[in-house]
Amino acid sequence: MENLQTFLPQIAMLLWLVLFVFVIFRIIRWINKIIKNNDLYKDDMLNVLEEIREELKELNKNNLVK
Repeated sequence: MENLQTFLPQIAMLLWLVLFVFVIFRIIRWINKIIKNNDLYKDDMLNVLEEIREELKELNKNNLVK
């Protein structure tokens, strides 16, 4: 019993360290997910803008012909 009490502070510190590392990795993964979703949104927006640009070019050509 006395042997366990001598190692209890080290065990508690180790558990706190593991918990801290776990929380830090979860936060990093959450930030990474946000950045990845933002990049996907940018790609989608770029594709939509390119389609609009092409449509406007066609409309402009049609108006010039008339």
